[in-house]
Amino acid sequence: MKTASCMRYLARIRVSASAFAFALLVVLLAPAPQSIAARLGGAYFVDDAEIGKLGSCETESWGSFAANGDRIAVFSPACVVNVGGPVELGTNLVNFRSAGEGDTVISFTAKAVPIPLPNGPRGFGVAVSGAIVYDPLDRTGSGAILNIPVTFDFSDQLRFNINFGAQFNNGDPRGLFATGGVGVSWNFVPQWSVISEVFSVIGPGQLNPRFQSGIRYSPTKDIDWDVIYGRNLTGEGANWITLALTVRIGDN
Repeated sequence: MKTASCMRYLARIRVSASAFAFALLVVLLAPAPQSIAARLGGAYFVDDAEIGKLGSCETESWGSFAANGDRIAVFSPACVVNVGGPVELGTNLVNFRSAGEGDTVISFTAKAVPIPLPNGPRGFGVAVSGAIVYDPLDRTGSGAILNIPVTFDFSDQLRFNINFGAQFNNGDPRGLFATGGVGVSWNFVPQWSVISEVFSVIGPGQLNPRFQSGIRYSPTKDIDWDVIYGRNLTGEGANWITLALTVRIGDN
């Protein structure tokens, strides 16, 4: 079962089980990081205008569980390479169950930052990201996603993001859907952040608005643990809980 609402998870997802052991080791050995506004992406719909350093890699894994029995599991690696400039290239493996039906899709993603965020505590940046979605069971293209993240840094601790874009779904319902959202991340004390967002997928059969808010623990700059509460994530009106882990390599 492939719906445009399920496609919203495909645009920005990146960790194998061994990464959990690696993360625990780093937590014990590494010093506490300085306060810095939390990066978005991963289990959040609203993305930011930032990628890692050239040559760095990032993995994300997360699972979302709804009160109505729906679920989504994601594994996604990505690295920043030089393609006439830094570009983050990745692939996402997404398994989901909705209304008793399950499916697995793969997406190939790219993200570039034509207007980078400044090095100072204040400023703005603009990125462009996209994904091509493939259904390995049907051996068909399942859709495409385009997203424009705009980020405003008000301080080292406070970041505001605006996203707008579109996605084409080749399944049911088939068609072109508009997407958008706003999000804010606040690093209120070192290592801890609050991230909240409101977003929508606009088209036939979609229920909006949608909401997520979570707490992030970052024992180092290279590791993020998230626990997130969401409402109406895929347009079904259910409550969701998401657990997520992000690990970065070579980004410092």
